Amino acid sequence: MNTLKKIGLTALGTSLVAGSAFAGEITASGDAGYTFSSEEVGVRTDEGYGFNHDITFSGSGELDNGFTVSTTMILTESSALSSSNVALTMGGMGTITIGNGLAGVGGAFDDVTPRAYEENHDGMKTSTAIDNMGALSDGNQVMYSSPSFDVGGGSVSFMLGYTPEAGDAATGEGGVAAQSKTYGSSTTAGVNVSYAGLSAGAFGEEVQQDQGDTLRKANPMSATWYANYSFGPVSIGYQTGGLDMGLVGAGEAATAAKTIAAAKGNFEFEKMSIAFNVNENLSISWGELEETYDAQSNVKGGTEIADVEMSSTSIQFAYTMGSMSIKGYQTDTDNPGWDSNAASDEVTELAVNFAF
Repeated sequence: MNTLKKIGLTALGTSLVAGSAFAGEITASGDAGYTFSSEEVGVRTDEGYGFNHDITFSGSGELDNGFTVSTTMILTESSALSSSNVALTMGGMGTITIGNGLAGVGGAFDDVTPRAYEENHDGMKTSTAIDNMGALSDGNQVMYSSPSFDVGGGSVSFMLGYTPEAGDAATGEGGVAAQSKTYGSSTTAGVNVSYAGLSAGAFGEEVQQDQGDTLRKANPMSATWYANYSFGPVSIGYQTGGLDMGLVGAGEAATAAKTIAAAKGNFEFEKMSIAFNVNENLSISWGELEETYDAQSNVKGGTEIADVEMSSTSIQFAYTMGSMSIKGYQTDTDNPGWDSNAASDEVTELAVNFAF
């Protein structure tokens, strides 16, 4: 008799769980293709063929109150998880998203000028400042995205983010971020405005330093603003900003290579680009990115170190035929790694891709 009761209760519990699920669907999409890349550094040339494929699994469903729950998971050619998140869209009240691989709020502002194919830094052999907007806040951030509001014939939207432990480490189900000995919490905010053919926006990030004034100079920060304008088949754009990781100590010499994570100075950047849609299938673009490293070592009588400017120019094209696309770029970089002694770097890439 006790066994029958257990079977009955188990069946009842199963039916209650099944009945609480909401209707939804799971879809899969992706792309695959081939690449050829050539890099010239000084008198040396390296070449290679490669492949790429991304598979995206998406699921969504609607709750009884009209809210929508969606999830996305992206797998790359190395079978690694590139991005994974869960988003709750609350009708006209906006969307709350938690996940990893999203680059947080900063990911929506890290290089937003017009282009035909890739961002300039894709053809550069160093991590750039423009690509690191909000980089310390994308690990375990909770992100809010507002709906678009009509204002004077245009539209305005904003994004907010909070990270309890700044850093790149992602957290899974029921997990907590590992405590950082360097950083505390971080906050991010961004706003986008559009009117007719004009779009503009701004982003800011502040990270609380957690080591005291003797080891860190200030709270790390990053900020940027941009403006793009489209008229007919032509789009032009300008973006500027900078970041400071808050590190103290003597600045690196002009003739030494630097990295965003370890450099003790700050970085400023300017980006200009223009893109032209030749027809509905073919587009071309030109973009120039200039990033300046300031060692800031002339404070309180220190030895002054000259600023170093790393500049890159990228010419790109993209041609689409149904689900097939052919894209390419050539990116030339002077003073790569903000090293005034480094040889110029030229990278050329051609890619053939198929969407399915």
